[in-house]
Amino acid sequence: MEHQSKANGAAPDRAFAELRRLILGDPAIRAGDTGDILPAAIRLRSGKDSELRTALQPLVEDALRTSIRKDPELMAVMLFPIVGAAVRKAVASAFQSVIQGMNQVAEQSLSWRGVQWRFEALRTGRSYSEILLARSLLYRVEQVFLIHKTTGLLLQQRVGESAIIQDPDLVSGMLTAIQDFVRDSFGARPDQELETLRVGDLDVWMQHGPNVTLAAVIRGTPPKALESVFAATLEQICLKKGPELARFDGDTSPFFDCQEDLKKCFLGQAPARSRSVSPMLWVAGGLALLAFAVGLYFGVRDARRWSQYLQRVRSQPGIVVTEAERPWGGYFIAGLRDPLAADPAALLAGSGIEASKVHFRWEAYHSLRADFEAARRLTAEQQYLEAWVLHFAQNDFHLGPEALDGMGDLARHIGSLQAASVELGRPVRIEIRGHADDIGLPDVNGKLSLDRAEAVRIALAAAGVPEAIISTAGAGTAEPLRPGGSDLNRPYNRAVSFRVQVAAR
Repeated sequence: MEHQSKANGAAPDRAFAELRRLILGDPAIRAGDTGDILPAAIRLRSGKDSELRTALQPLVEDALRTSIRKDPELMAVMLFPIVGAAVRKAVASAFQSVIQGMNQVAEQSLSWRGVQWRFEALRTGRSYSEILLARSLLYRVEQVFLIHKTTGLLLQQRVGESAIIQDPDLVSGMLTAIQDFVRDSFGARPDQELETLRVGDLDVWMQHGPNVTLAAVIRGTPPKALESVFAATLEQICLKKGPELARFDGDTSPFFDCQEDLKKCFLGQAPARSRSVSPMLWVAGGLALLAFAVGLYFGVRDARRWSQYLQRVRSQPGIVVTEAERPWGGYFIAGLRDPLAADPAALLAGSGIEASKVHFRWEAYHSLRADFEAARRLTAEQQYLEAWVLHFAQNDFHLGPEALDGMGDLARHIGSLQAASVELGRPVRIEIRGHADDIGLPDVNGKLSLDRAEAVRIALAAAGVPEAIISTAGAGTAEPLRPGGSDLNRPYNRAVSFRVQVAAR
């Protein structure tokens, strides 16, 4: 019974559906008819009130959110021409004073031209930055290239009137290759682009879009604000040719009309007209140049003299230069110096350098050179011999047993002295001088002193000392070793002493 009731209820539903189909027609046909009248209906409804916008807003926001999440790159390409212009306008308004060329103001403010421009600013009532930009920015945009970023192919090129034209495809490929080289060599991220390039006196400024790069060749000193001109041009091209850039297949014909956009990049500033220069300026300039030339001459001369002197000091044996400077108004030199080495202050003679301007600081050390060691040995043996005294009994010239025992030691020192003298090429002679006290007649004392010297000579010859280097003399009482005639000093004067004569170098 229940099943029969459901069957009877389904029949009216099918009948109603069939009736609706007969009255309204095919749904596909209705959709097409609705599409024809829907735009007009939306316009009429939007003009009436805001309910339609309120109803569609959630759907549009959700669709936009889904699209961004699915393909962020597409949204970046679409917003690039709009966001760039908006950001530049806001930044330009906030930092207008910074964009007035602070670096160029600093460079020109202390120059003669800077002073002239300040007077001009006071006279005309214009700001100094305006005068500076109008007078000092000399530049010219010579060539502009529009390059497809993915393929590196040249889309369009525009050349200035006086520019030297190169193969545009070659230039486009070169810039793309440099960009890839910098990114690969330094590990830059894909979003980090090469923006400037210096080639001689030419600058290459590049602005990058999602699919295209604008490269401008500039000669001279362009203002920073020129970048905004290039950026605005690139954004305009991206806005106008976005679809063509996205599906670029090598055909550049769709970009012929970009020539007018590239034309906006050809800005420049010609040099100001030359003005007559006051004769006083020529005189002042000549005097300044003369002063510079004189200062340069004396500076070069002093530097050459100092260099020659340093070379001479460094070549001296026993001297090691560790520091040499030219402080303002003087000279300074420091290092290690053997006491037997030449005096660096004495070497200043003939160098042309004032001795009062040179400051020395030397640390003593002993050089290991053979000639320095021989000279030290020669000096030590000379001092040893000249300090040796042999004493005798009163009225006697014979050597006692103790004195004879010391002859061997004395001979060894004389042999060392002679060896050092031969090594240095400085012959030596040893004079044995006899002495006597003041008791007795002078003639007797004179002969006694000579006999004492002869006795020592004979003993040294027997010990092996060459007689050619030995001589004797009797001083008598004329050269007492201890002055005065006291009983304490008289025994000391009955003696023999030694004098060593070394030949000069």
